Amino acid sequence: MNDLIAKRYVKAIVDRKDMDYFYENLCVLDSAFALDKFKTIIESNLIKKEAKFEFINSLVGSENSAFKNFVKILIKNSRLNYVPQIVEELRKEKSLRDGVFSGIIFSGEKLDDKIIREIEDKFSAKFRVKINLKNELSVDKDIKIKLESLGYELSFSVQTIKNRIVKDILKTI
Repeated sequence: MNDLIAKRYVKAIVDRKDMDYFYENLCVLDSAFALDKFKTIIESNLIKKEAKFEFINSLVGSENSAFKNFVKILIKNSRLNYVPQIVEELRKEKSLRDGVFSGIIFSGEKLDDKIIREIEDKFSAKFRVKINLKNELSVDKDIKIKLESLGYELSFSVQTIKNRIVKDILKTI
């Protein structure tokens, strides 16, 4: 249900020429959600909506009247807590529009940047879009490539590869 509400707001933003401006300002606002004090302020019924608007406007510092009106609508409808979902949906829409997608390579050890670029190039050629990958360390020795926005996931274990090599060697003998 929350996704549907967020998507409705995103639909209104995506059709605008200043979508990137909205996205940048909403990202600033989204980063504030990491703070518990911020969440307490925006969820409080004791703080007036006008005061919430002034507080948020001081964080973002926007002079754009359309963006200010958007924030006022979110506050009026008590939907400020949807900002992280709106930002995520906008990120997906922006990726689709620009043809640039992000992904993650999970591995047991840090991969060389050259290897990451080669993987990016191969996936970019396969999907015919620009792929940006970042490497994150995981506890497993398995390697997992996740392109969530494209709905693609690839994983393999080092042990499985070793077993296949041994099997191929044994077949040749």
